[in-house]
Amino acid sequence: MIGYLEGEVLAKHKQGILLRTASGVGYEVSLPLPVLADLAAPGTRVQLFVTTVYLKDAGSFLYGFADNQGKSLFELLISVSGIGPKAALAFLSAFDPAGLTQAIVQQDVALLSTIPGIGKKTAGRLCIELSDKLGREPLVAGGDVGSRGELLSALTNLGFQEKDVLSALRKLPSESDDFSQQLKQALALLGRN
Repeated sequence: MIGYLEGEVLAKHKQGILLRTASGVGYEVSLPLPVLADLAAPGTRVQLFVTTVYLKDAGSFLYGFADNQGKSLFELLISVSGIGPKAALAFLSAFDPAGLTQAIVQQDVALLSTIPGIGKKTAGRLCIELSDKLGREPLVAGGDVGSRGELLSALTNLGFQEKDVLSALRKLPSESDDFSQQLKQALALLGRN
């Protein structure tokens, strides 16, 4: 199963990209609209967290995300009966991961059912199945969730893009527990971009 891809964007289309890896293999990857909009023109190098979905009688499909948070939320969404990959992608196209998580935890069925193809019954099932799980489990990738979550919050409040912050946090050494030291290291990494 493919979980991560890095390579050059060969082409962008309405639902995703064609990504060529260093080995020369091209992968069709479907993306949420905000991730697709953030990608630069063909020829740029990108890094994507990927979920591979096997559909009976249709084959396998790749769904890409800028960070592990989006990937984890996508995987939770498709675990709910009645929510397939296209519907999960529609949710992540309409809401950022934090906003979607908040809507589910608060059981805002009216807001969730504004997604095309999602009725109140399906939105209600989504809330019932995921609200407790999302209320308990922060979806921040890598290392200690508490300190990494605080770093993510601090750096995004300083105006850095979440995808850039998550990329920098993945590069931090995991043995350092000192928040101020990790913050300085993350700022140094973000300053190089």
